[in-house]
Amino acid sequence: MRIIIAFITVIMTVFSVNAQNVELGLWGGVSLYSGDFDSDVLGDYFKTLEPAGGILLRLNPSDPLSVEFGVNLGKISGEDGVTNNNEFRNLNFRSKISEFSLKFNWNFLRLGNPRGTEVVPYLLAGGSVFHFNPEASFDGNWIELQPLGTEAQGVPGYKDPYSLTAFSVLMGGGLKFIISQKMTIGLEFAGRMTNTDYLDDVTSDEVNYLDVLSNGSLAASISNPNIKDTEAQNVIYKRGGPFKDWFYMGGISFSFAFGGGDGVNSKGIGCPTF
Repeated sequence: MRIIIAFITVIMTVFSVNAQNVELGLWGGVSLYSGDFDSDVLGDYFKTLEPAGGILLRLNPSDPLSVEFGVNLGKISGEDGVTNNNEFRNLNFRSKISEFSLKFNWNFLRLGNPRGTEVVPYLLAGGSVFHFNPEASFDGNWIELQPLGTEAQGVPGYKDPYSLTAFSVLMGGGLKFIISQKMTIGLEFAGRMTNTDYLDDVTSDEVNYLDVLSNGSLAASISNPNIKDTEAQNVIYKRGGPFKDWFYMGGISFSFAFGGGDGVNSKGIGCPTF
C-alpha cells in the first residue's frame, strides 16, 4: 500500500508542475530469481520464472534521457531438486515482491521516422525499494519464514530478525518502438542487485540445530528437515552460500504520451535520426 501511495504522489507532483513529454503505461512479463536455490545448469534458471507486471510513469526531458517511476509486482521461488540438483537439503521457498523503482534510461540511438515509427535501443540504471515475505511449503501449508527464525535469528549470539524491506541497484536494457510520438511499445529486462541475502530465507550463516530449536520445533524442522528433534545433538550447519540474492524482471510495456509537449520526442540533444 505504501508503494502505491508513493506512486500516486509522484503522479500528482508531475501534474502539479504541468509537466510535458510524459508517458503513462502498463507492463507485463516475468520475474526471475538468483540466490541460494540456484543450479549449475543454465537451463534450470528458467524453472524459477514467475509472472510479474506493473505500472510506469516515464518523463522524457530530452532525446537521450528518460526518467521512469514504476510500481512493480512479481513473485520468486525455488525448490531443491527442482530448480537445482541439491536434493539432500530439501528446502523450498516462494515470495511475493512489491517494488517502487526509479530508472534512468539512456536512449543511445534513434532509428526511423519521428513522424512515423522510431526504434530506440537503450540502457538503464537506477534503484528500487521493495517488500518481500518468504514462505515455505511444509506439511501441505505455506508458512511465513521470517517470524520463525530458521537460522536462530533472535537467539542470543545470533542476528536479529531480518527486515522484509530492502533496496536494490537496477541495471539492464531494452528496446522501444515509438509510434507517431504518442504510443510506445517496449521490451525490457533488468536485474536487481539487492542488499539482502534473505529473499529465500537461506544464508551462509552457521547455526546450531539446538539453537534453532529454541525458536520452536517448526523453525527447526523447516531449517533442516533432515534432522529429527530426538536426534539433535549440537549439529552445526550452513544452509546457503556467501552471496546476496538477486531478482530480475522483464516483459513488454505499452505507454501513451500526454500533456502539452511534443509527445515522446523532446528538444534535447541526442543521436541523429536516420
